[in-house]
Amino acid sequence: MTQTVHVPVVAPTPTAQDPAAVVSAFYAAINAQDYATAWKLGGDNLGFTYSDFAAGFAGTAHDTLTITGEQGNMVDVHLSALQDDGSTKVYDGFYVVGNGQVVEGRLTQTGTTAPTSPSTPPQGVITDPNGGYYKAGEYCPDADAGLTTTDANGNTLTCVLESGAYHWH
Repeated sequence: MTQTVHVPVVAPTPTAQDPAAVVSAFYAAINAQDYATAWKLGGDNLGFTYSDFAAGFAGTAHDTLTITGEQGNMVDVHLSALQDDGSTKVYDGFYVVGNGQVVEGRLTQTGTTAPTSPSTPPQGVITDPNGGYYKAGEYCPDADAGLTTTDANGNTLTCVLESGAYHWH
């Protein structure tokens, strides 16, 4: 006689993510201007309101994160924050990660470098209404549909239809 035994399926206990991976994901979300995801990854633990947190990245074109060390749940970082004007602000500091979130962090600005590219786009580059560079994700005029330009970092942007409106990507 065959007997059937029902074994309950137990979901695996979630493990905390690698602290360096959490910090990297945090900055990937910031670079994508996905502040809601960055907030969920621990931005809400850094002592700001959500609106102040998101506004704190105004004027920053791109953050380049370098993990300089990791000990337990503490991640040492070096951050180069390219600004919209072409200058770069340099920071050093650390983040503490717990349960897959940044739970504490401290960055100290250690320097600033002058713009490496002109803040006024060269002739032939499609510019925003103020004469500056467009950034990825910004709306573009319908008349620019399918056209390409460059951003302040020299990256190529194309005006594409997305969700019923044209955006630079």
